[in-house]
Amino acid sequence: MARRRQRSPREERLEANRLAISQGWSNVFRTPLSSLAEAVKFEECSGDPGDPEMGSVDPGAGIVRLNPHHARALSADQWAGHIGHLLLHLGLNHAARREDRDLLLWNVACELSAEGLLPLFGLGQAHGPGAAAGRSEEEVYEEILEFRAAYPKVKQEYRTLAGQHRPDIVGLGRLHLWRRDYEERLAQGIREAVEGTVAEVAYSLGEEANRGGWGPAERARRWVINEFPLLGALATQIRVIADAQLCQRMDISVAAVNGFLGEMYFNPEWKLSQEEWVFIYTHELLHVALLHHSRTRGRDPWTWNLACDFVINGWLVEMGVGRLPTIGVLYDPRLQGMSADEVYDLLVRDPKRCRGLRGFRGKLGDVLLDTPGRTIYRDEVTTLDDLYRRCLSAGMSHLGRGLLPAGLLEEVRSLFSPPVPWDVELGRWMEAHVPFVREPLRSYARASRRQASTPDIPRPARYIPDEWREACTFGVVLDTSGSMDRELLGRALGAIASFSEARDVPRTRLVLCDAAPYDRGWVAPTDLRGIFPVQGRGGTALQPAVIHLLGRPDFPATAPVMIITDGWCEEQIECPREHCFVLPRKRWKEGAIPLRTSAPIFRVLKESHEPDD
Repeated sequence: MARRRQRSPREERLEANRLAISQGWSNVFRTPLSSLAEAVKFEECSGDPGDPEMGSVDPGAGIVRLNPHHARALSADQWAGHIGHLLLHLGLNHAARREDRDLLLWNVACELSAEGLLPLFGLGQAHGPGAAAGRSEEEVYEEILEFRAAYPKVKQEYRTLAGQHRPDIVGLGRLHLWRRDYEERLAQGIREAVEGTVAEVAYSLGEEANRGGWGPAERARRWVINEFPLLGALATQIRVIADAQLCQRMDISVAAVNGFLGEMYFNPEWKLSQEEWVFIYTHELLHVALLHHSRTRGRDPWTWNLACDFVINGWLVEMGVGRLPTIGVLYDPRLQGMSADEVYDLLVRDPKRCRGLRGFRGKLGDVLLDTPGRTIYRDEVTTLDDLYRRCLSAGMSHLGRGLLPAGLLEEVRSLFSPPVPWDVELGRWMEAHVPFVREPLRSYARASRRQASTPDIPRPARYIPDEWREACTFGVVLDTSGSMDRELLGRALGAIASFSEARDVPRTRLVLCDAAPYDRGWVAPTDLRGIFPVQGRGGTALQPAVIHLLGRPDFPATAPVMIITDGWCEEQIECPREHCFVLPRKRWKEGAIPLRTSAPIFRVLKESHEPDD
């Protein structure tokens, strides 16, 4: 039998470096540089004399080259530091920022600056002392020119990862384009790391704040944190209130939740087992996690609540969470795999069945939607719903596979999907508040022309009463002040005209307004397209126009109002009926608009030739 050839020290060193490089990449993918690492290619040096000593990066091609033929066997942490070092060259656009500076000195300045940043990403210093922590590359470059003796690496004759007197940024002497994609990926990784840290801090603060609460709810919360990681971070943010008198005043039989306030209510007079309280607590927590309080969208609140209860209870039974309470719950195995929207459509067809159903609140829905005096400032500040999404995002990062129902995972992922386009949202609002013209009536006042071949047989003709047509309309208050963008006017009016035609809206009541209202009367939807003459172009005061429109005797009392403006108007506009605002997209260069409202706001996405910063 042939003897196995013994490997040489060089081969062993090569194999050890290859293994360490692979582990180093794994370490980098656990840091904020992971998003940037996904965008680059890795090449292994062949061992030629012209290869870099340890590694180099090509910004133009997005390639990181590492040399496992290095004279020493390095550890995985050392290779991770080298990889992070080269990735920072990309993310910080060191090649494009060189300008007319000395090539080698600029490379050394970038080396020192990158080494100073590596500990912030959990990778430590890649090699040697002399890192310039807290200073930019430009500052380090100027200091090198002035005090070269102060930097050990400069004394060592400009050594980089590529070797002595060799830049580790390939093609540094050429003109490089600014790679915003690398910058965005680096920023994305940092942002995700910060959000994760915020979630962990919130988690710890929530634990501290919830100590000493009502026993069954506190034990249920601990169970969720330990056994249900998807909801663990969220459980620390919801305040538990166990007060029998408060539940009696709020008509809460067993439990309810208010997502707008971040509060969960329990009636402690019920004598249930701990497993039953775990079921109820997780049930209410899922209502908040899936934003059921914000997703009614014009649906009947009671029926929507019942649909959500059926779906959530089905998931909890499937996962084996706690135990079904003996007081009874809404559970039907025939609904397994259906979403809350699909169950809602089924319940709407059978209103008699809904009357006899009861949830944990009793005859009312356990998702509280009636919060008097609540004002939400949309798109201006971070809301509780944003906090709930961040908590779910933190929980998703701790999930294993095959532990949750597919329907629940789809619901959670849908919360992080891109927002629905503004025109679709506006169409939904019109569907909810602008009714369709009902089916025509039949009348014998005149014969039907379709039956003219048998005039001796009387048949009714179809017609639509005028009062029905007048009810299917809405009012438009159009801001025509000098600050309004013509593109905004055109896109908003065009979308309104399209929806009106699709819903057979015969006409709309239009009021133009700058500092004073200009009543244009009833306008056909087709007249809003194309060239439309406007009046005004002065200052902005929308409240007089709203008062003028609502005071017209020919404007239906149930018709909603749509206000098209750029937001630079009064801070609050009083409109005692259903209304919405159509505003332009908010850019980071713009300051906060003075308008504050709890009504729906639809942001018109204007096309622009300028890149978004």
